[in-house]
Amino acid sequence: MEAKAETWCDRDNHKLFEQYVDFNEWLDSDDAAAVREANNIGGISVPSKALYAGDKEAYDQVFQEYRETRRNEALSERYLCEQFSDDHWFQRNLDRFNQLVGRLADGDVVPFIGAGLSVAGGFPSWEDHLRTQGRTAGIDPARTETLLASGHYETAIEEIETIRGREVFIQEIRDVFSRTGRITDTTLLITELFPDTVITTNYDRLIEQAFDTGAENSFQIINGMGALEEAATDRVTIIKLHGDIKAPASCILSKNQYDKCYGAGDTDMTLPIPKLLEYYYRNSSLLFLGCSLNSDRTVQVFRAIKSAIAQRDGDIVIPQHFPIEQAPETEEDLRNRNAYLLGLGVTGIWFEKGQFASVEGTLRLARNELRYRGAIPRVTPAWRSASGADSLHPVTKQELGNE
Repeated sequence: MEAKAETWCDRDNHKLFEQYVDFNEWLDSDDAAAVREANNIGGISVPSKALYAGDKEAYDQVFQEYRETRRNEALSERYLCEQFSDDHWFQRNLDRFNQLVGRLADGDVVPFIGAGLSVAGGFPSWEDHLRTQGRTAGIDPARTETLLASGHYETAIEEIETIRGREVFIQEIRDVFSRTGRITDTTLLITELFPDTVITTNYDRLIEQAFDTGAENSFQIINGMGALEEAATDRVTIIKLHGDIKAPASCILSKNQYDKCYGAGDTDMTLPIPKLLEYYYRNSSLLFLGCSLNSDRTVQVFRAIKSAIAQRDGDIVIPQHFPIEQAPETEEDLRNRNAYLLGLGVTGIWFEKGQFASVEGTLRLARNELRYRGAIPRVTPAWRSASGADSLHPVTKQELGNE
């Protein structure tokens, strides 16, 4: 039998070369002309491959400089060091980012997507939408602003529905959130990093657009109100906690509906949505994107879970959860916000106020770091059947007491 000829791929670990695709593209671009000249690869058709094969030590040195520069840019080194006098908070960012990448490499991260991510896709923030709703209903703008400033969003919804009726409110939801959104680099990165499960409180279909490959049944929608629905093992599961604009009448909108789904007064952890959130809080690392994490119902659920764990389970270790969010502008406020989030079991990763492109930059950095490690997100998490057989969503009827 004739021996198989050795290829460049075999001899020089070409497969490893492909793990550095972003660096290779940069090294071959106009931006790296000076670097190529310094390494005598300026006139070569594919400089990155030539340097990798011809002088791996030089390739590694240039790569490490590139990697550190991109890391520092994405994690707001310059801003954090200048704003807070030294590198203390940047080091926190760096450590926490590395912890996040470790969880991503293990396939244990589930994104939790709020309205902030849809803004870049052409949709209003929830506050701005309620302002528009108030105008349609004829409510005094000063009254609406007072309610929004105090975080009483559900009260604002209740007053709008009381004055103009639920039909008017639902039609306004339909008018705004049924539009075709603009797919952003951030949403595309989400599809790369999280090919299994996504949780969102958004009514729009931006995430569905991003996951729509054109193939039949490429994803499955689970409405939060139907948390017992069986999760498919061969598709992306998109959990829409508060409903889908395709069925606006079933969206959770009013205070009465929130009370029904989360509990009136104290959070009712026996209800499907809190139970669903508890499962993911205890078994996955949640990555909050575009979420305020202030006083909404989901935060109340996480606070109740954290409190119950402390009282009942003692020192049980829960997975780390991460938000990528704006840093407060004073160190005292940053310390307070950091402590507040950690009280919820959430580890903050910060960026400069108003620089929302940093979210995309941080996700891109995470994606590249996974490539460098040769790691990719697992398509099949532990709770699904390894054999591909049918399996129930992690929140079963028995667990919810609905046998």
